[in-house]
Amino acid sequence: MHKKIILASTSPRRKELLEREGIDFIVDASFIEETLDDSLPIDERLRQLAIKKATPIHQKYPQDIVIGADTVVYFENQVIGKAHSREEANQILHRLSHHKHDVYTAVAIYDADTLTSFCEKTEVYFKDITDMIEAYLDSNEWEGKAGAYGIQGAAEVFVDHIVGDKDNVIGLPVCRIKDYLLKK
Repeated sequence: MHKKIILASTSPRRKELLEREGIDFIVDASFIEETLDDSLPIDERLRQLAIKKATPIHQKYPQDIVIGADTVVYFENQVIGKAHSREEANQILHRLSHHKHDVYTAVAIYDADTLTSFCEKTEVYFKDITDMIEAYLDSNEWEGKAGAYGIQGAAEVFVDHIVGDKDNVIGLPVCRIKDYLLKK
């Protein structure tokens, strides 16, 4: 029996990354309360959330492969989520300007009765972007993105360098997922 691959996420960026790799999948996401347990280390908090996102979809497709994920920007021991307004995006980008921050993506993969989960970290080093922020905010590209930026778009110029996987910053460490799927 050929197993289906189900992406338990509505993220257009995760969808694009899997499509880019030629992975045949469908999207079916659950909508859960995204709360993090602050008593746990950041990677474990995110792994639990990725599992929580994937579990209802796994219950719907118990014999298939279900991939759930969650991505956050982590700066000065704080999770920086999606900005809810232009002003909030402005504040976030000014905080990140000329600093290093970490991007974590946790992944949960259900494969029939087996659950595999991991958390990938990428260090992102921003240039001094003070003079670029207003133009970027005008583009509205910040909307719906953790840390109020998308490294794969116009904000690519903000980055001095990264240590780790750029795809992880976009929203999915697709090489690790591909490696997992190839072993199946």
